[in-house]
Amino acid sequence: MKDHRIPDRAKFHVEPVQRIGANRQKLTDYVVQVASNALLPVDIMVKALVPWPTGDDSLQYSRRPFASGQNLALVNAHGQTASCWVRHLNELTGRNDLDALTLLPFADVLCDPRGLVRRGRQWCPVCLQEDLSNGAQIYERLIWSIRLVSWCPLHHVPLAGTCPNCDHSHRAEISRRSLSGFCARCHQWLGMTRHDYHHLGRAARDALLREDFLADQFAALLAIPENSLKHVSKQSVIQMLEGGVARIGDGNADRFAEASRRSASSVAEWRSGHVFPSISSILNMCATFGISLDRWLTGDTSAWENVSAKHEHPVRISIRDARSKARDWPMIEKELRQSIDCVEYHLSWEKTAARFEIDPSFLRGRFPDIANRIVKKARAHRSRMSTVRRIARNRALVEQVRQVVNDLIALNCSLTRRDIEAELTNRGVAFRWSDFPLISTVKIEAMDGNKIKSRVR
Repeated sequence: MKDHRIPDRAKFHVEPVQRIGANRQKLTDYVVQVASNALLPVDIMVKALVPWPTGDDSLQYSRRPFASGQNLALVNAHGQTASCWVRHLNELTGRNDLDALTLLPFADVLCDPRGLVRRGRQWCPVCLQEDLSNGAQIYERLIWSIRLVSWCPLHHVPLAGTCPNCDHSHRAEISRRSLSGFCARCHQWLGMTRHDYHHLGRAARDALLREDFLADQFAALLAIPENSLKHVSKQSVIQMLEGGVARIGDGNADRFAEASRRSASSVAEWRSGHVFPSISSILNMCATFGISLDRWLTGDTSAWENVSAKHEHPVRISIRDARSKARDWPMIEKELRQSIDCVEYHLSWEKTAARFEIDPSFLRGRFPDIANRIVKKARAHRSRMSTVRRIARNRALVEQVRQVVNDLIALNCSLTRRDIEAELTNRGVAFRWSDFPLISTVKIEAMDGNKIKSRVR
């Protein structure tokens, strides 16, 4: 049956890997998919084929893709940037449904002053590996871009943001040469089996509960059926508040506020519609009363029937930062200083803060000098390891190129750059554009060496 959403003359006839459900594809990855199918680099396709607005349009020239300082993570969010990308990519692909690959369908109820999406790229290595093992198309999920989600809801492992091969931290959501499931720097595979995926363990039970809870809630949000999206609105949230006041507070808003651990003034402002609760506040109430996020946002007041009027709050899951917890700061300072003195300690400041389950910025505010020393130590270690890896790789590449050149000379074959590249590719040797000067030097040395040998003979 002909799909009415895709005209015959669309420039790029590309179907999203998954457009609905908790595992839906994110828009930035769809862009990578379109570019990959067209055998084009991402930045070339985006800049050359998409009619981005000029200075007289609503978006200024400085906001064009890959311009300096752009936060391309907002492409997957629910604001002006996401709307602009969806509009222009719909024109490019002949579709009208790409907003489903962003948070735009939930824009009316997603309110977070810190932003809904993280700036960098994260992924679940186990999901990617299962895609590969199952022969399915490899793609990256929208839920991985949500800032509050740091846990895979399917495999219950933390999301990764650093390449296991070159230790590159993916601080940008999409790059000029992105490829789904592969590192943006070394272009190596990012998937791992569950057995091979080693991650920092988190001993605290409440932290595990919080990560699992948040992942499950946003998975439920993205799994809302298309025919139910019309119910996702601010009015639906207000209806849920009214249902909670009636069920939990027996009509008393102050009693409901106390049960939900919110201030009475906040609840009053929410009910009046003058202020809308942030997504973190809604998630806290979800955890308190055991009502899923999708039911909160669609106004399913029947969910209150399963909540006891004398709710005892058996599970406390705080969505707030860990800075409000009581801490043994002298002991933390002692451990941090020991980390500086330990020769084998090379973790980044973010991973160091994760050991104590403290926000990195907050911990840096407490111990700025220690933070700077740990950051410098980690950077120096990464620099040393990068140099070691680069030298080892170059040595291996030199040997491979030398062998290829000698073999081609022995076969009386030509030694053009394309011939050498083709032979390296046939032998499974990975190389980059930046390796061409090295390859050329090795070729010349190998040719000179063969000339000397022939003269001796």
